[in-house]
Amino acid sequence: MERLEFFTITGEDGNEYNFMFVEELKIDDKKYWICYEAFKEENSEDIVLGDTVAFKVNEEKGEIFLDAVEDDKELEKIEEEWKKVMEDVDIDENEDFIIIDENDEFVEDDSEEK
Repeated sequence: MERLEFFTITGEDGNEYNFMFVEELKIDDKKYWICYEAFKEENSEDIVLGDTVAFKVNEEKGEIFLDAVEDDKELEKIEEEWKKVMEDVDIDENEDFIIIDENDEFVEDDSEEK
């Protein structure tokens, strides 16, 4: 079972944005992270996933920096590669999700009635 990875980015506007890491793609010797926007529901601990976002990964001195992909042709290549990856994914909609909290304890999501 894989652990869900969430992270926060502070934008140029000073606001914080939350994302869930989904997949790393390598295209033309460059790395990209495919992520979902993540929002905490008001008055709840539930997390709602939003749009898919691609970041260009740059590494300097062992640190990772994520940049927006602004070039349309580059973005098209990423979208094409992501579609190929998603074709190979088999999602079982009846499978329960397991969420691992900060203490590496897992909680089974039983929100769906059985």
